[in-house]
Amino acid sequence: MRFRFIITSHTNQCLSGVAKFSSLLAQHFGISCIGLEEIFKVRRGPVLLSLKLTDNHDSELKKIKKGVNYLVRKKVAYDVFLHAFGDSRIEHYILKRSRKIFCGNKEIKTKIEKRYNYVILAWCPALIDRDLILHEEKINIFSFGMAHKIQVRFYKKVKELFDEYGLDYSLWVSTAFHEKANFGDFHSISKQLSSIFKKHIQFLGFLSDEAVNYFLNKADLFIAFFKKGLRANNTSVFAAMNRGCAVLTNLDMYSPSWIEHRINILDINQVSIKDLDKRILRKIGIRGKKDVNRYFNWQQLRDLLLKD
Repeated sequence: MRFRFIITSHTNQCLSGVAKFSSLLAQHFGISCIGLEEIFKVRRGPVLLSLKLTDNHDSELKKIKKGVNYLVRKKVAYDVFLHAFGDSRIEHYILKRSRKIFCGNKEIKTKIEKRYNYVILAWCPALIDRDLILHEEKINIFSFGMAHKIQVRFYKKVKELFDEYGLDYSLWVSTAFHEKANFGDFHSISKQLSSIFKKHIQFLGFLSDEAVNYFLNKADLFIAFFKKGLRANNTSVFAAMNRGCAVLTNLDMYSPSWIEHRINILDINQVSIKDLDKRILRKIGIRGKKDVNRYFNWQQLRDLLLKD
């Protein structure tokens, strides 16, 4: 009988290969992949537990044991796919009650094969699909910034704008992580942006400054949005302008006075199809580079701080 669910110990595909493996495997089976916290929704088996418990804290392991107890109590048959083995009590507890044990590599199999029946050597196929290569369209859009600061509502406006005018585009997104934020922010945001842009979006991960410059040079348009509006200390926008890349953002009364829509930047609340012509974008990018170096350069800031 085929599996009804894949249940995994890792669910954040942006941060875990186990999570991505489990999700892709579920797709190949045509079934759902759920986290261990959803195990109590399962009514019938068999299910496959995709586990790497060496990463989990004691509090998490207690919850996992409680979930497995639920499966046993409800007589839900399960197999296990092991991505690692730490010889812990909870691992043995789970394995003793399983039907089959699939081992992700030979080392794992060697450690457990004398203790359990139906131990099967398996593998993990490539997690990067060969079709997932960088694609370029009529207009290439790039965005980078702090994950927890991404303003989804403005990205929706971008999608509506390009759909309204029927423009081909590709959106490349890179995110950084603030020291006071966490990686979960990116997982949440990436799911929201994926649901909005679908095939048009590609996530580039956490890029170095050199890689950011590379994509700024390839992009026709850089987008970044803020809770209220662009401020004089929103450095991602000025980095893009300094590379000569046209910028689409949101402006308000507190934005720098030298910033002007259609002159050296584009305002999402005023932009039209005429502004998205590549020739216009190049013109705005050139003027933006000139102006940001004129008004917001290091020498002027140094002089200001040293001024008597």
